[in-house]
Amino acid sequence: MVGELIRRNSLAALLFWRPDELVMMLGYFPLWGVSVLLYPADGEPVLFVPALEPEDILPKGITVKKYPWGALDGNDPWEVLYSVAKEELFRRGLADGVVSFTRSIGGSAPCRMSAEQPPLPADLVLRLERVCAGGWKDTGAELSQLYDEKTPTDIVALEKTHKIAALAVEVFYREVGRGHTEAMLGALIESAVQETNGRGDVGFAKAWPMLQSGLNAADAGRFNRSTGKLIVPGDLVVLEMGVCVDGYWADITRTAVVGQATHSQQHMYEAVAGAQEAAFRLLRPGAAMREVDNAARSFIADAGFGSCFPHALGHQTGFRYHDPGDVLSPYSTGILREGMVVTVEPGVYSKELGSGLRIEDNVLITPGGYRILSAYPRDLKGGNQVYGK
Repeated sequence: MVGELIRRNSLAALLFWRPDELVMMLGYFPLWGVSVLLYPADGEPVLFVPALEPEDILPKGITVKKYPWGALDGNDPWEVLYSVAKEELFRRGLADGVVSFTRSIGGSAPCRMSAEQPPLPADLVLRLERVCAGGWKDTGAELSQLYDEKTPTDIVALEKTHKIAALAVEVFYREVGRGHTEAMLGALIESAVQETNGRGDVGFAKAWPMLQSGLNAADAGRFNRSTGKLIVPGDLVVLEMGVCVDGYWADITRTAVVGQATHSQQHMYEAVAGAQEAAFRLLRPGAAMREVDNAARSFIADAGFGSCFPHALGHQTGFRYHDPGDVLSPYSTGILREGMVVTVEPGVYSKELGSGLRIEDNVLITPGGYRILSAYPRDLKGGNQVYGK
């Protein structure tokens, strides 16, 4: 697909520098977040990485060239990077051509060192546009489409992510009724994922759990966060969670009840679970995304909660918490295609009812229909299924 994109647009090269792009192209999840992949029209790609990037995370089977980073001599590492990229294109006879890349600095996945944004220079986009004499060409829509199809290698990596996410879901159901605050429960869930770092082939694992209980859960359709509220009997508790394992993402939501569900809570659950099942039945290559959304939205409306489902049914995921591309919404013009991974996340939220409820699963579109990657318990008590199977 990348080669076709280059030829179709008469490009000298594509540049990939956002962490999610590097995972998508190479399965490489950078630490510093300042690596750049040069994908030329002629010859093999070259990956430029900062000199301080850990050796053990560098991808195999590709030329890797280091540029100075963290040196005390005062030289600007970015000037070195721009120069070596230009030299590489000149050596291949591509220096007078046109380059393309995603210009937006925002909206990307974090790198491994996710406590802060990479130290990108203010003129990064302008300077990258100048690595070729012909300047920059906008291929943004086509670059976005690269996220749509997950390869067999990507799917294996996503399966690993979802197995680790299952550990977090198991902790959620086990601990939700044990007298924790939302923040305390979030810490336990996050720890379960973080502890898998270094086990087997897991090089990086991190979770971002957000818990909302009782009346707080009524806001779960607007925003997600954990507070110091104590989780008490009678609460519905919504877990919204992003999980990243070696650069591949899962986006999971589960809702549990502390104690026995009331009639109202059970009715909410049946509306949301039924809406999700209605959407699942339509998932297949060629299905219109808006029709999938409509199936779930109509089910919720028929249950009497039509005004309580304020957001889209789902989005694409895998290389980011929220991948770019078409979403499952009433206004979508998108069509499902084989290899897509989409979330299906109907919800009901109501201040009047005093709570909210959402179920979210990640689903791979297969040649014959779909496969749920997050196939672990989704009822209000956690069920009796095997986690991470």
